[in-house]
Amino acid sequence: MEVFMKRKTICFFIVLLLVGIIGLSAQTKSQLQEMYVSYLRGEGYNPSVDSDGDVNFTAQGHRFYIDVIADDLQSFHIVLTDRLGVGPDRLRALEVASQETRTTRVARIYLTSSNNIAVDAYIFIGKPDDFRLVLNRMVNIILLARRDYLAAMGM
Repeated sequence: MEVFMKRKTICFFIVLLLVGIIGLSAQTKSQLQEMYVSYLRGEGYNPSVDSDGDVNFTAQGHRFYIDVIADDLQSFHIVLTDRLGVGPDRLRALEVASQETRTTRVARIYLTSSNNIAVDAYIFIGKPDDFRLVLNRMVNIILLARRDYLAAMGM
């Protein structure tokens, strides 16, 4: 009888664990959008949701958007909407973008399919609302990478 009770207790805890995991992954895109918008509004950023479902906001005079990723709740992605020029020397622009990506933590600078340079930051977080802990730092890092790219390109 004691073995049966131990097994029953273990099964109960496994079910609770699975329910918790399912509950975590059950957040919808609209719930994530609402969480981001609520936080950004509280911080004075005046956010909006665009037709793609991204959450747009302005920080330090630049437009950003949060790519709402409902199928991976431990991912957080911010994109600077400014598109930086490649200039006449495409190879030089790629070299500078690569150098800045190597030396600036978290930020990525890359050539888009429309032949522009873009800057973003993509990280993994423990749970969806952990973005609050890193948002401002990510914005600052993206703007630092942008500044350094433009300086290295002489723009």
